[in-house]
Amino acid sequence: MNLHVSPQRATDQLLGQPNLRLRVGDHVVDVGALRVVTRPELPRLTGKAVAVLIELVRHAGSTVTRDELLDRVWTGRLTTPDVLNQAIKELRRAFADDRKPPHYIETIPKVGYRLVATVLVLDGPAGGVFIEAPDEAGGDVTATDAPSVSMPRVQPRAPRRALMPVAAVAALVALVGALAWWLAPSPRSTWRVEDVHALTSDPGSEYRPHLSPDGTRVAFSVYDPESRFERLVVRSVGPSRTIRLTNAGTAIEGLPMWSPDGTRIAFERLGVGYCEMFLVPSLGGNERRIGPCQDYNFNVFDWTPDGRSLIFAERPDPTRRALALALWNLDSGEKHRFDYARGADDEDIDAHYSPDGRFIAFRRGLSPYSDIWVMRADGSDARRVTHVSATIRGHAWMADNRSIVFSSTWSGSPALYVVDVDSGEMQPLGVGKAQFPHAARTGDTVVYELTRTQDRLKLLPIGDATRLRVLSPSTGSDYAPALSPDARRVVFSSDRSGQLQLWLHDLAANTTVQLTDDTARPVLFARWNRDGDHVLAVQREGAQRRLVEIDIDSHRQRVLSRPDDVVMFGDYDVEPDSYLVAVHGAGRSSKLLRIEHAGTPQEARSVLVEGIAQAQVDGKARALYYTAEGMPGLMRREFDGGTERLVTPAIGPDLGGGWRIVDGRIWYFSDLGIRSAALHELDPATGADRLVTRLDLLIGDVSFSVMPGGQAILFAPVDIEDTDIGALRLVRAGAH
Repeated sequence: MNLHVSPQRATDQLLGQPNLRLRVGDHVVDVGALRVVTRPELPRLTGKAVAVLIELVRHAGSTVTRDELLDRVWTGRLTTPDVLNQAIKELRRAFADDRKPPHYIETIPKVGYRLVATVLVLDGPAGGVFIEAPDEAGGDVTATDAPSVSMPRVQPRAPRRALMPVAAVAALVALVGALAWWLAPSPRSTWRVEDVHALTSDPGSEYRPHLSPDGTRVAFSVYDPESRFERLVVRSVGPSRTIRLTNAGTAIEGLPMWSPDGTRIAFERLGVGYCEMFLVPSLGGNERRIGPCQDYNFNVFDWTPDGRSLIFAERPDPTRRALALALWNLDSGEKHRFDYARGADDEDIDAHYSPDGRFIAFRRGLSPYSDIWVMRADGSDARRVTHVSATIRGHAWMADNRSIVFSSTWSGSPALYVVDVDSGEMQPLGVGKAQFPHAARTGDTVVYELTRTQDRLKLLPIGDATRLRVLSPSTGSDYAPALSPDARRVVFSSDRSGQLQLWLHDLAANTTVQLTDDTARPVLFARWNRDGDHVLAVQREGAQRRLVEIDIDSHRQRVLSRPDDVVMFGDYDVEPDSYLVAVHGAGRSSKLLRIEHAGTPQEARSVLVEGIAQAQVDGKARALYYTAEGMPGLMRREFDGGTERLVTPAIGPDLGGGWRIVDGRIWYFSDLGIRSAALHELDPATGADRLVTRLDLLIGDVSFSVMPGGQAILFAPVDIEDTDIGALRLVRAGAH
């Protein structure tokens, strides 16, 4: 082995790894997610604070001067010492380091700062490597292999004797070996996927599978093309016949959930204008009505461990839109709010008890900005487990009570992941086109929806559904079409190249070109500028969301947001060289910012709206329309003067991007059903609201654009639907 390797260089390599997680004293820091995992109640750290921490870790135990920190973290920026002061304060707050002497970051008066806490690398094959201070004899920072990963006791570093030469060589050998392991092409995996196969393959679609507690049977709904309704069925996980559980003929049945003892199945039934909950024996038989559900769009539920109640989500106060978890007693029919810690505007949904009944996992935040949280069954100790801030399409506990399998679009298309509840370590399973997983309470079987659908960009003339036609045919799926100001071109997201990227379709020439090309970073939510020569879009990379501006002719891109911004969407302001950027946070910490002179020393930021959900600019009227958590509906604010008023309660945050400003009027979707929707036009000046058309289509993405004069709409309904039920075995893997 070549031992002529600088320990400092090796440490630099270690600290430069993606998705790095460090234990700093008593706390765990997820560098990539900008989070102190052990204090989930805290907001995300700023990128600069984390960069300062990395520099201090790089020289653990040694003093780093203020000038060195400013030069390394704020390279090329005009700064004042105050920016460093704020970063240090932020780190001390995050570590609760208010003791004297400090246990984490020590101030060296008039010189700089020193990290005095023990630092341990947690993730990857280099896990268990301590980042240590230089010895008294001087020298570089070293990394040594730790005998275990138990939590180190935090205390100021005492002076140490100079290490013996043999010990130094041994430490260096351990470091090089750990780095070689870390950088090896085959990463260590916690879970291994086996026996991946389609459980169903009949024509038509099957949805939302749910395994019996013993993992031997699966319930799901099947689409019946003759009646155009879903029917509830059950079958064995092995080859077997499918058995109908119910006999209703004029309603949609879905979301089957087995009781803990496997004798009953709870499910929902949807008809015209109603949603109701029912129970049926798992072998078929007489049904029992539970009662009406508040909103089928958010009616995701589970059984309590004793089998006497359902845990579900609903709005406890009709005047507020935020969803909260509640319990529904099946004997009495009474509902009552589940007692747990949450903010007034937190959106909580999709709760599931662990197999041992000790914990509850739930999703906080509506799509596409969700994460998984876990709390004790009594409602205490709620904490965030994932940091994806992305669409999560189903999650389920594994039988070990320590891991959760879930589906997310955070890397582009929906795929399966497993997250460790204690550490927050997330592992992709390499199973794509998969959503709504469910795992057996015993054993290692996982079932899921194997999505075989296609959303296709289409043009629909208003009033003549027979002339609905596909634009830019491909084998991929299309999303979020945005019409250019001159109505000649449409930009949209599509996965036709294998990853969600922006594409540009010329309506007159009937040609389509790729606007962005990055296999690792999806791009979506495009908005045009007034001149029609640039678009803003959101580029995703893991949990990061950045706002980019793309030149239509040259395809060149520039980033407008900061590294620590988690961008939801962006739009052009009414003023030149000014942008509106929505950044994501929990509840009302999401904000709509006005950013002037982005990326320059003159950059200025101001908050326009707290708790933002969606926003659009009416440039001609110099007005901002928006929806926000806690607001009664669609709001309008004048850029000149700042006056604000409610436009309509019919459009709220739940509608997402399903509304558009069209020549000073608001077009929006309403009455979104399984395969139906209504399109309205609202005059914000008079409040006049007219029904434009009704659509008997399956609409997954509610984004749309309107052609001049309101003659037609551009949207991407589901065109091909043949979803099957997939199955696999998920087993623990050994170390790398």
